[in-house]
Amino acid sequence: MASTALIENGVLVDDKDGNPDNGTKLSRPTSATARAFFAALDAQTAHSVNPTSFPLSASTSNITRNKGSTRNTTSATNTKRQPSEWMHQRIQSLGWRNRYSQDEDYPVTIANQIVKVRQVQRGEAEQTYGTGATVWPAAMVLLKYLERHSVTLRGRTVVDLGAGTGVTSIAAAFLGAKRVLCTDGEPTVVQLARENIVRTAESLSVLNTTTTAITVTTTDPMNVSVIQGCPVHTQHYWWGTGSIPDDWEVDVVLVADCVLPKLYPIAPLVQAIDQLLVKPNTEAILSYEHRYYPDYDPRDEFRTLAAARHLDVLVVPLTEHDPVYAVDDIEIWRVRRKTS
Repeated sequence: MASTALIENGVLVDDKDGNPDNGTKLSRPTSATARAFFAALDAQTAHSVNPTSFPLSASTSNITRNKGSTRNTTSATNTKRQPSEWMHQRIQSLGWRNRYSQDEDYPVTIANQIVKVRQVQRGEAEQTYGTGATVWPAAMVLLKYLERHSVTLRGRTVVDLGAGTGVTSIAAAFLGAKRVLCTDGEPTVVQLARENIVRTAESLSVLNTTTTAITVTTTDPMNVSVIQGCPVHTQHYWWGTGSIPDDWEVDVVLVADCVLPKLYPIAPLVQAIDQLLVKPNTEAILSYEHRYYPDYDPRDEFRTLAAARHLDVLVVPLTEHDPVYAVDDIEIWRVRRKTS
């Protein structure tokens, strides 16, 4: 009997051979139906008197439960039923999650500025960009969390690990960082991030691109573009095999959706974070999307490896996330060195 692919949260769990695939990260399929759905969602929001309410027709039967009893009532014309907070959050998430994942440009609003981030849709399938060529939901959750708590980055030196499209590095610049180092382990992805950073700077008419003497290798100079007065550097950096320039006294490390043990071992990532948390108040802020792994929980492995390096991992309460971008399957972690 032929088996079918099982996908959970955009992740391949079981492909056509019937064998579990342990949380492989997948690009989302293009779908005219999905586009039509989002258009209908926009239309419903635009024409609704109260976006948090659902109008019911006169013939609709409303079932009300009170202390275990059930009674049926017929709603009057224009009667509105308030959804639960749980339902309201999910309706909100439908407005952004995966919405632009198949577009060439992903529009992101940061500090009241709209930035268009270029994506490469076939980068993963063609094995030319890995998984770093699209803006994943966990990156948006991290970005919006940082926007809500912008004081975290203001005046700070930031290093972005596994930056992919560079969207979190760009966000850090908009949110007041002193300077940003955007890194990724795939050279093609570094180039994509660099292009997005340059394009953003050009769109703001403040482009100031130079070449510095700081390099990873003699053939990989760090280009610098200025966004909102913040120099944003780009560098090829593979966890555990390279190094960050010595003159970077890092305050904040950003990591968006990089805890993917099927694709990238967790230990080198924890090692890289450990090496960067040098100053007493330095911290790493990560976003993690839960994916199905049959044998273990990557969160437990991350915490175990972090504890071995005397690092504390704090899970940020969902109430501190941006309300629109708060979803149950994406967490924000703050990692700091233990004080004792």
